[in-house]
Amino acid sequence: MFSRKFLSCQFCMKCFYHNHKTFVENYQEEILLVIRTFRNTDPPFLLKIWEKCAAVNSQHFRPLSMALLEQHILGRPYFDRNGLFLAFDENENAVGFAHAAFGPNATHTDIDMSVGVICMMMILPEYENDSTVANTLLQACEGYLTKCGAKQIYGGAVRPAAPFYMGLYGGSEPIGVFESDQEITKLYTNSGYQAVHNTLLFRVSLESYRPPINVKTIMWRRKLSLTCTDLPQPKHWWEACMMCNFTWLELHGVLPNDSQPVGIITMRIINSEEMPDFKPRQSPSLSAPISSYSRSVVAGLMDVWVRDDCRKQGLATYLLGEMLREIQRKECVDILEIQAEEDNQPFIALLKTMQWNIAERGTIFLKEIT
Repeated sequence: MFSRKFLSCQFCMKCFYHNHKTFVENYQEEILLVIRTFRNTDPPFLLKIWEKCAAVNSQHFRPLSMALLEQHILGRPYFDRNGLFLAFDENENAVGFAHAAFGPNATHTDIDMSVGVICMMMILPEYENDSTVANTLLQACEGYLTKCGAKQIYGGAVRPAAPFYMGLYGGSEPIGVFESDQEITKLYTNSGYQAVHNTLLFRVSLESYRPPINVKTIMWRRKLSLTCTDLPQPKHWWEACMMCNFTWLELHGVLPNDSQPVGIITMRIINSEEMPDFKPRQSPSLSAPISSYSRSVVAGLMDVWVRDDCRKQGLATYLLGEMLREIQRKECVDILEIQAEEDNQPFIALLKTMQWNIAERGTIFLKEIT
């Protein structure tokens, strides 16, 4: 049984999140763990950590290439290198990284530095059972966020506070901390975080799927005009940031003699050709891990809107069915993924009407900074 002792940082707290060194002592050896912020020469380290973690946890990660790292993380207009931390052992081997950032403000016109988000925490499998790396990375993230003015820190990202890793982790978008990730769950729980939000991930293979047809959907088909656009106008700056590097489709349903839509479905297509070593393949079984179908075309349902006076009349079911036909025809989509807040029972009821099943469950943790 080891006895561990943490010695004080060699640097003042003002510089904590720039270059923090922690010594861990036990009876047999002394380990030097170095935590520092991102440098331009670090992408190979990030890719290596990602690849090793994905190899043992392929249910949650899609392949990451240098191009995708640049497009979806380093190239974002709000990326701050001081929020991306890497951990190195005494042999200068990268053993993990954590990424802290901020969610949008109330009007979605800028980031809100009072709301911090720990978007990602990845640690090599051989270090998962040793809490030292995870705890030190978490402390570095918290130090950065609080120094920038964060009053709340979320453990795990979920829309809208999901500034990075869209389509790379957790399906078509992040869903927080996976229920099966016991080590990260324990990390947040032991660090003063409270579970405040649960998200369900529905995953559907479209290879043989047929949308439900009933009297209501037939009625809407007879009287509704449909228009689909692949370049919808972003509603705000934050959505524009989220839309870049993806294909978006928006389906509008309009009644005769009415210029305004009564229902809108929005979907985002993950461009599989951006994935490394892309090879088109037939849609696999949903029991297979993400890595086995990550080069298939995947769509994420982003929004369902129905006008108040048309709700509970089968309109959403009809529009979803028509959108699925459209994405299969235009984009050859194999897999559809949908997120739903666990307490959003009307939306979950709609998804069950479509005969879609829950594939994963995620949790968001929150820590109030006083």
